[in-house]
Amino acid sequence: MKTGSGIWRSVFAYSINPEVYLDCENILGLIPVCTQKVFDCENELASLKAFSTAASQKWLNVMPSPRAEKYRDFVSTVLLQTAPIAGAAGAALQGLSAPSVFEDPPNLELMNLLADDVGAGSAERGRFDAFRNIARFHEVTSVTGSLRELSDNRDIRDGCFCLASLIYAMSRRSDRFNFELIGFDLAWRSIGLLPVWSGLAAHDGRWSEMDLARGRGLALERGLDLAIFSKTVLNAVNQYPQKLSRIGYGIRLFSVLLEELNELVSSIIHSLSDPQLAMAILIQDRAREARVYHENFKLEGKLLSDWFRESRSDPIPLVRAIGRSKMVRPNAPERSLLIKDLIGPNGAMFRIFSQSDLDIIKSWIASLASADGKENGSEVVPPGVGFLQEHKNIASGNMDLGIQPTNIRSAYHILQGRALMPRTRDFAIQYCGFWLEQSQASVDKTDRSLPGTWRPGDLREWLLATHDRNASDFNADENIDIPSRDMVIDQTLQLAPLTLIDGAWLQGFTDTALATSRVGAPLFETYWDELGNGDWNINHPKIYREVLAAMDIELPPTGSRAFVEDLRLNDTSFRLPVYWLCLGKLPVSKRPEILGMNLAMELSGVGGTYRHAHRFLQHYGFPTIFVDLHNTIDNVSTGHSAWAADAIDAYMQSTQDFIDPKQSWARIRLGFESLEPIVDDPASLDFFRENSSRRFVPPSSADPIYHLPLQNSGTY
Repeated sequence: MKTGSGIWRSVFAYSINPEVYLDCENILGLIPVCTQKVFDCENELASLKAFSTAASQKWLNVMPSPRAEKYRDFVSTVLLQTAPIAGAAGAALQGLSAPSVFEDPPNLELMNLLADDVGAGSAERGRFDAFRNIARFHEVTSVTGSLRELSDNRDIRDGCFCLASLIYAMSRRSDRFNFELIGFDLAWRSIGLLPVWSGLAAHDGRWSEMDLARGRGLALERGLDLAIFSKTVLNAVNQYPQKLSRIGYGIRLFSVLLEELNELVSSIIHSLSDPQLAMAILIQDRAREARVYHENFKLEGKLLSDWFRESRSDPIPLVRAIGRSKMVRPNAPERSLLIKDLIGPNGAMFRIFSQSDLDIIKSWIASLASADGKENGSEVVPPGVGFLQEHKNIASGNMDLGIQPTNIRSAYHILQGRALMPRTRDFAIQYCGFWLEQSQASVDKTDRSLPGTWRPGDLREWLLATHDRNASDFNADENIDIPSRDMVIDQTLQLAPLTLIDGAWLQGFTDTALATSRVGAPLFETYWDELGNGDWNINHPKIYREVLAAMDIELPPTGSRAFVEDLRLNDTSFRLPVYWLCLGKLPVSKRPEILGMNLAMELSGVGGTYRHAHRFLQHYGFPTIFVDLHNTIDNVSTGHSAWAADAIDAYMQSTQDFIDPKQSWARIRLGFESLEPIVDDPASLDFFRENSSRRFVPPSSADPIYHLPLQNSGTY
């Protein structure tokens, strides 16, 4: 990974990609070294709250009155410089949900918090959407775009990306930093609003939407204190001191980074009335990049590259040295060499600075000297990110990390986690490619496929017609012979690897940016629904285990090695689930295929198959709640099938101007067929047989890292 003019801007731009992988060494290299070994959660929270209260009061004291002329500049600056952290609201939790913890109650509690942050399936209702609405109201349109656009905004100072960057980077490795991320989230919810936002909230009720301590009535009851709610997770691990300490460390780290951010924003606000401080912040922000290009120039006998290196911690001396040089003419910006020659159209630094940067430089030159020749300006040194050392950088990481499974069972086990190491990701891409290649031949072989072309409005009509056909087929076969009891039990058992990871193909849409989009919102809502909307009692995998229990079948935890080694389960029962797990890791690159497969899955049993299953289970006295539940929530009017069609229509509408609609629709149709490809020989779906010539690296003796239940419970 390459870095640009700022390391934090680059980390942010890289880690907002839902499919990115960061090895731990990269992330740990960005985190300040701390010699303390044990952290007490309550003490850390108390310290954080004390800081937040004091800082909030300071902001209230310095904030201009809403009627003052300076208020507009104040609000605009706050919105601009806090946009990155606003974009990270809720992101600490976005990677904590994974198939291996689908039945873990504390993880489901965390899903409730995430659901509230992203709008619970309502498009553009996330926390960052609320922030952008505030920015639109104040006409700060430069931060109302996407997260990607924020990283390109050079008016946002690099240090303002730091906290947001680490939240995103660590969330991509939530298998390693899960407890620290819980600490991040608990810390933020404990203070609710950032201190600088608290001052603005006193005069503008819109800021309440950014208060992470309070539910917004989307996934949780309005007004619920989310800090108390998130603390329930602590109770799940209170008997594990090491885990509690890691949560405490997360709180401490958040506190340190928040103080850095608060100080930096305060300095930037101060610079609005202090041209020298504004110039110092600009130089400090660009010093790392500028040093590389000024190794052969001297200023007052010192190499300019050395000046820039020292400016990382204290830029004031360089600002004053430039002010004394021939490059500037005090009180005459337009006649200064710095403006006229160096950064002019023919200069060596043309287009290095944005228009707002140029305004800062000109304002500084204009104020350089007073009538008596004394230097003006603050003695305040703008803060940097205090723990960022010169030698720290972001490398590409070790691309040889990861395991390529040697058989279908090991694939199911290894893919249970969230993060994919490079070699494992290669396997996921290969497996998806293989499965889709097998599906391609059957796209046009059957009338069950999606229509050959897409037009607005047609998909809903097709959906209703398909549902009618399913119901008609059921009525025609209503008296079909009931399978034997043993056959019903075995079919239920063989579906366990599939059903216990229900929704796994959508796990990538817990990413906060995807979950709030028009395409992703219904997919997130479906995923959240499959897990019981955070309620363990209606969690689908848990309900399925109750059906198995009624058949005297008890299976090990889904994410355990014991599960994949259970010989009661056939190898063939893992083939489709592994495809689901692979798709779930590729929410961007395989989005059209996911959309098609999702519709096929949600529609597959409605009106027919689920009704047959109800009849068979009821005949032998087994619980029917699982199939009854799916026959209702997957309905084609207001249920999962309808949401799946909405997501497809939203995707086609939003991409048709820059992606050939025929190509997009072909991929969606292929994804639809991939749920159950029609093949001449079912054995052809054995990836490992078909690819026996490939070289797969055998697993190491140690288990791969994947999500563990917070409670370390072996049963659910």
